[in-house]
Amino acid sequence: MKVLLASASLSLALSGSILAQSPATTVAEIMQADRDFAAMAAEEGAAAAFGHWMDATEGRLLRGGPEPIVGVDNITPLYAPFTGDALLHWEPSEGFAGTGDDFGVTWGVWSIHTDGDSGSAPASRGTYVTVWRRNDAGDWRGLLDMGTDDPSYRPESAGSESSNVGGDE
Repeated sequence: MKVLLASASLSLALSGSILAQSPATTVAEIMQADRDFAAMAAEEGAAAAFGHWMDATEGRLLRGGPEPIVGVDNITPLYAPFTGDALLHWEPSEGFAGTGDDFGVTWGVWSIHTDGDSGSAPASRGTYVTVWRRNDAGDWRGLLDMGTDDPSYRPESAGSESSNVGGDE
């Protein structure tokens, strides 16, 4: 009987690792979640997107201060200016995940377009990192989001003939 119970326990333990999702699948899922997050920001405004995609109670936004901004009720008002013509645009560049299927990280480049056109020269740009966690319903939600400015970027001046795409002068 003990051998049977030990065999059953071992089988259950091994089946958990066999049934686990591969890191590549998790990365594909969080990259898509990040793209969907950005698309919602472009269509409905950044405040609506952050309200939907960040974890409602545990979502954290790091903005350079000593304490994070926690929860969508505190995060969404910060993005109210990005409606109408102002566009906060971003694209994930890369994602990472471990062997579990409930946690991952994406990073990419963000830009602000005061004319609402993501194809125009941005007023500012930088990079961001979003830490993702799968919630109990199986949906990906942002647990932590942080962005930094690109100090080398210089927006084009009105009437400028040159482009500063790489940020070098």
